[in-house]
Amino acid sequence: MSTSASKAADGEDRRGLDSALRFFQVFENLGVLVMIVVVVALVAWVTPNFLSPHNVSSLLVTAAIAAVPALGMTLALAMGALDLSIGSMQALAACTVAILLGTVGIPLSIGATILLGAGVGLANGLIVTRLGVPAFVATVGAMSVLRGAALLITDGQSILLMDEPEFARLNTGQILGVPIPVLIALGLFAVLWVVMRHTPFGQHICAIGGNEKAAEATGLHIDRVKVAVFVIVGATAALSGVMLTSRLMIVDGTLGVGLELQAIAIVVLGGTSLMGGNANMLGTMLAAVLISVINSALNILKVESFYQYLALGLLLIFALALDTLRRAIIKRAVTEGRL
Repeated sequence: MSTSASKAADGEDRRGLDSALRFFQVFENLGVLVMIVVVVALVAWVTPNFLSPHNVSSLLVTAAIAAVPALGMTLALAMGALDLSIGSMQALAACTVAILLGTVGIPLSIGATILLGAGVGLANGLIVTRLGVPAFVATVGAMSVLRGAALLITDGQSILLMDEPEFARLNTGQILGVPIPVLIALGLFAVLWVVMRHTPFGQHICAIGGNEKAAEATGLHIDRVKVAVFVIVGATAALSGVMLTSRLMIVDGTLGVGLELQAIAIVVLGGTSLMGGNANMLGTMLAAVLISVINSALNILKVESFYQYLALGLLLIFALALDTLRRAIIKRAVTEGRL
């Protein structure tokens, strides 16, 4: 091959790499939003009542309940870890708050339940850091323990909350026309966004996810950061359990099955790499809305519920494939000095 032909081929290759980088930059910012608009437009065209105020409100509440644990999981993935116990933690939190409501009142019940989630996260973090157990293994074990605890404290029965109308307002209530669960999710998003973007703690999380050994060499207290992240994940999972209880008003130990995969799909689809090193909090919020839109669309179209699992699985595969391709392109760009 001649020198001119080689240069032309190299130039074409670089242009392709630049185009791929621009695509992923645009997709991280607008891709999920475009998908939401497309799905909403298609379903609204088929069923006009999809955009009714009641359905939109219900859809946003569902998205908020999904977004809360996903925001916590975003921190875990940014750190290069996973917490697979959040579904069981949600179930245990739901059962715990339902049991406590009749004895200590709403504020103490909610506070104690969130503290329980934080305590479980603390235990997970200590097992990972002090015992050296991989996060995947530690949280899989916790998943079984917490599920068993949820079934144990309910004796395998459902708990029906008939006399707690004030607690139900946590789901049905609105402030300035915005449902309370949405405000909770937005508040949590704002706090964690500031933490990840504007605090040393957020920078340390991404540093550990990017290169743990290099982060340790700089003198970071890696174990403290890891424990703190697991505490946050546990607390957000418990908070989502409280919100879910307020919506359903009937709970049992089987709640939260599959929440782990849903949260991972939301986080990765939102632009946070499964391998760590970055956190796209806004992407997580938008991806939670996308999942809620898809599930709501399937319900309105009277599609069998198991197709929702199929849709979630396909989205997870798509998100993971996209993340793998994105990391490969970014790695190549770094190698060639283009980033």
